[in-house]
Amino acid sequence: KGVTADLDALVDLLESIEHFLKRLDIYTKVPPTPAMTEIVVKIIVELLSTLALATKHIRQGLPKKFVKKLFGENEVGAVLQRLDRLTQDEARTTAAQTLEVVYGLVQNMRVVIDAGSVSNSALEIIQHMASEMNKSKHYLAGDKLLQDVRSWLSPPDPWKNHNLARGSRHPGTAEWFVRGSTLSKWKTSGPSSLLWIHGKPGAGKSVFCSTIIENIDSMRKSGLASLAFFYCDFRENEKRDLRGLLSSVLFQLCHQSDSYYQILSGFYSEHVNGSQHPSDVALVQCLKDILEVPGQAPIYLIVDGLDECSNTSDMPSPREKVLMVLEDLIDSQFPNLRICVTSRPEVDIMVTLETLMFCSVSLHDESGQMEDIDNYIRSVVNKDPKMRRWKAADKEMVIDVLIKKSDGMFRWVYCQILYLRHCLPGRIRHALDELPETLDETYERALRDIDKANWEFASCLLQCVTVAFRPLRVTELAEILSFDFKKGQVPKFHEDWRLEDPVEAVLSTTSSLLTIVGIQGSQVIQFSHFSVKEFLTSDRLAETNNKFSRRYHISMTPAHTLAAHACL
Repeated sequence: KGVTADLDALVDLLESIEHFLKRLDIYTKVPPTPAMTEIVVKIIVELLSTLALATKHIRQGLPKKFVKKLFGENEVGAVLQRLDRLTQDEARTTAAQTLEVVYGLVQNMRVVIDAGSVSNSALEIIQHMASEMNKSKHYLAGDKLLQDVRSWLSPPDPWKNHNLARGSRHPGTAEWFVRGSTLSKWKTSGPSSLLWIHGKPGAGKSVFCSTIIENIDSMRKSGLASLAFFYCDFRENEKRDLRGLLSSVLFQLCHQSDSYYQILSGFYSEHVNGSQHPSDVALVQCLKDILEVPGQAPIYLIVDGLDECSNTSDMPSPREKVLMVLEDLIDSQFPNLRICVTSRPEVDIMVTLETLMFCSVSLHDESGQMEDIDNYIRSVVNKDPKMRRWKAADKEMVIDVLIKKSDGMFRWVYCQILYLRHCLPGRIRHALDELPETLDETYERALRDIDKANWEFASCLLQCVTVAFRPLRVTELAEILSFDFKKGQVPKFHEDWRLEDPVEAVLSTTSSLLTIVGIQGSQVIQFSHFSVKEFLTSDRLAETNNKFSRRYHISMTPAHTLAAHACL
């Protein structure tokens, strides 16, 4: 259990070895250049190191130990990444050398052509070949430059968040907005127009935003627009500040126009080919240079979850920096720029955006939002393997209560469905009568449902997820379950406490508050929603009268201390 991704990675590794050996057979038939020889040697060294490790454990009769070592230390992923980089170098070198040889042949053919030995039609074909060769050489150089720029800027990947949001979307959600007049008017509105979409926690803003992004992306694919989007994410530090947003936007745009590409490559050159770190001011100016390019398709900048940017006591805070740049871009009145922002209606965000926006949409006031929730509830109740077996009257009763109490919150509905689907028919009405009214009450119920034997471990897991500087792999977090955290003592590690199935161990301990997602071939654990972390660290939980829930309140300093002890 839980090793499917690792087995896939191992298969990829073995296939990479097979493909390289086939290419090596070809390379040995022609004299290699020094550059190609160096790359081939590096690949062979990488492969031999991996095979040597396998041979060692197999000779000792421990093939399982070899696989476990690769999985446990994520060496398969590391090897694949190194092989991928070397293979890309190999491909570029091979292509460049091939182009050089062919281009040389073309030049020699021109001598023959000038002597009159070749027909005009053949001349046209060869000239076309020469032109394409030149384009390919420039493309290879540009591809290498883009890789260098990406390494320099380290832009966060918004597609990970986008794909997760699309995966959570119920068919048809937000289609009413995409087809409506508000979005259409914004698309064709004046310079630097701002569309602000806001809603309560759990309203489904990220899924809503992903539908808008898909709509604009279809325009981009048709050549009618340029698109850059960004998901602010409380789980990843680089997605909570201005630098992450700007670097991601710039890198996305440079792929969509030669003019934008030239501006970013010039920006890279100005910083001594990436040896100097760009300031936030310089990044903003680079974006403005792109926005000032005439004759381009409209640029749509979409930012989701602005409230998830850090709102610390710094002057200015990361969130304030983003708001100031948005205000600056709107005040600059760039003819081709359209901006869409989604967030909660936080006071600081509202004060800034209300005076700037072209249009504001409150999801909780939209009938389309309620229809989406209605459709979602009916679909799940009628299709869920457990709920669809209920009597028709019970299903209609559940649908009716959830719709009336949802208050426009997809997240609240989702949590109640997770709870209700396990109810026996005779307990459905009682469960509906006791449904929590708010998300806070919903999370308190989840905390109360944690088994008493797991209280201490659950608290430790939640604290580690809260203070982690990057998403934690499931295997890393499961190690916490192997520590004995006795108050006032240094935590003691017990290897025999390790469990074979870390996924089951983590999720069964922390109820529905955590979720697992796949990121770059690894299973990582994170809070199931931004509101979960907010609740666990809030004064509301610290001051609740329920002592069973209050024990899970997280104070940052003790949580950092606990995580540090576990790491050491």
